[in-house]
Amino acid sequence: MTVGQPAPRVPWPGNVQVNPIIATVTPFTRDHAVDTGALGEYLGFLHRAGVDAILVNGTTGEFANLTVAERKKVLEQARAQWPGQLVAHVGATAYGDAIDLLDHARDHADAVAAIAPYFFADPPEPGVRDFFGRLLARAELPMLLYNFPRHTQTPISPDLLGALAAEYPMLVGIKDSSGQLDITRAYAATGLAVFAGNDGAAARIGELGVHGIVSGGGNPVPEIPVRIAAALRDGDGAAATRWQAVFDECRTLRHESGLSDITFVKAALAERIPGFPAAVRSPLVTPADAVIADIRAHLRNKILSRLHEGTP
Repeated sequence: MTVGQPAPRVPWPGNVQVNPIIATVTPFTRDHAVDTGALGEYLGFLHRAGVDAILVNGTTGEFANLTVAERKKVLEQARAQWPGQLVAHVGATAYGDAIDLLDHARDHADAVAAIAPYFFADPPEPGVRDFFGRLLARAELPMLLYNFPRHTQTPISPDLLGALAAEYPMLVGIKDSSGQLDITRAYAATGLAVFAGNDGAAARIGELGVHGIVSGGGNPVPEIPVRIAAALRDGDGAAATRWQAVFDECRTLRHESGLSDITFVKAALAERIPGFPAAVRSPLVTPADAVIADIRAHLRNKILSRLHEGTP
């Protein structure tokens, strides 16, 4: 490579463009241990629904409530049972934990993602650059940065993304959960892969210039983002828009429930996977059985009937 030229890009593994990446949940038993049996059934459900790429140990997977050992356990099981592409989230506040998870993912994932370090609000950008640079210098798998400033209080600027990409060839893109379309478009202008953490953007990826979405809310209805992606590949924008309207109804149900996204998704999954545990770890709160039953009924009556008919 000639001095002054950008580092050569590392190809993103396989064809995930347009196809949704599902951000997986982590099922727990009643005593709050990782439920390996439920995890296996759940991964099978996603695969049968047509999902071909997942992200494990992300926000939807309650990574901040998991120990490093548990995150490794979840990733190892997912690799053993998931036949498609697998992105492992390795981000952590402590640099040493992130490196430990990064090294472990080398043998179990196709790519990795890393959220910005959190707790210390508005850290200086040189410090954030150093944090990511240390990970990227060690990475042997393609890496996505993960922008979620509402939780981290550490936004990743498009300039920082571009500067890191020019120096580290293992950086292939970013997952953007900022909800700010101007930021999303600025990321896309870098030429890197951009995945929007926004279910409402599933049918608009061409307009936004992004590669696809990473969806946590799609867990109970993974067939819908899969069908949106298929319609876009076929050039059928009208069908994609119709399925997006159904997907938006799922989002409305989630918002009207008053529950956190993770809590709602787990409760709704119980309608699709018999016996799936709705338990979450503190400080999240597992809803009462009556609330779970109501969520299941709403999903069944308002969404699943159309999904099974195959027409939005």
